Amino acid sequence: MYIILVYDIANKSLKEKDNSRRIRKTVEKYLTRVQFSVFEGEIRASDLKVLKAILKKEHYSELDSIIIYEFDRLNYSRREVIGIDKSDALFS
Repeated sequence: MYIILVYDIANKSLKEKDNSRRIRKTVEKYLTRVQFSVFEGEIRASDLKVLKAILKKEHYSELDSIIIYEFDRLNYSRREVIGIDKSDALFS
């Protein structure tokens, strides 16, 4: 399956610990980073289940927002980049 994951993590001045780095590093194990808070890629259902469990444990429900779009088939989708495609070597 194909996933697009976006997150908005509150800065550490609003909470006791800054978990943004931990969240980012976790997601990067499973998906490709294409923007600062946007990830995409193919993932097995079992890995997605693990990723969701970790994110549910690591996020602050009152302050953080993580949205996951799941696609079973990509034949009805299209990806267009206008400008620099940041999924290239910028984040490697």
